[in-house]
Amino acid sequence: DDIFKIGSLIEPTSVAYNAVIERGGGIRPGENVIILGAGPIGLVSTKILKTAGAGLCIVSEPEEHRASLAKKMGADYIINPLKEDFVEQVKEYTDNEGAALYLEATGLPQVVTDDIQNAIWECKAVNSTVVIVARAEQRMPVYGEYFQVKRARIIGAQGHSGHGTFFNVISSMAAGMDITPMITKEISLEEVPENIKLLQTDRENCKISAIIN
Repeated sequence: DDIFKIGSLIEPTSVAYNAVIERGGGIRPGENVIILGAGPIGLVSTKILKTAGAGLCIVSEPEEHRASLAKKMGADYIINPLKEDFVEQVKEYTDNEGAALYLEATGLPQVVTDDIQNAIWECKAVNSTVVIVARAEQRMPVYGEYFQVKRARIIGAQGHSGHGTFFNVISSMAAGMDITPMITKEISLEEVPENIKLLQTDRENCKISAIIN
């Protein structure tokens, strides 16, 4: 049964892999990463980047259950952006270093872009990469000076095609990269329609697997 559960996670894992490894360029072991949003892609990206050797992985997520899932996936620190100052927490956790890679996985670029670029500006790291993976028809309020002076860049990521991504994801899973903690519920095939609706509003569930007997 586990092999089918794992198989059901290959596609979303490949989306995250494409974002942080292929499009984002990956990281050097020991570098810090910051994930904004602990939905499925944010959670899988956390696991991928920790597996790749990230020094610190910080996840920004206000919802308690998803923050807990992020810890299970390897996050070292959680920031609740509704209760804490994002930039100050990043500076504290990283000793003012900041991060090599920031992943925007909230779908709220108008809300989080200021936090990202202020962290880039106020922290010591240069050459940071900001990967936009969540879909949103919103403008991003970007300060060009911040990105020029700190030599940072913004990269867009969508889907998972090419680069042999599926093969690499499957190989990583076979080598022990465990994504299954993000499965929060198992249902029968008959329960699929009601649970599709549930996922649109229920923040406690992350990934629901349909079990076919």
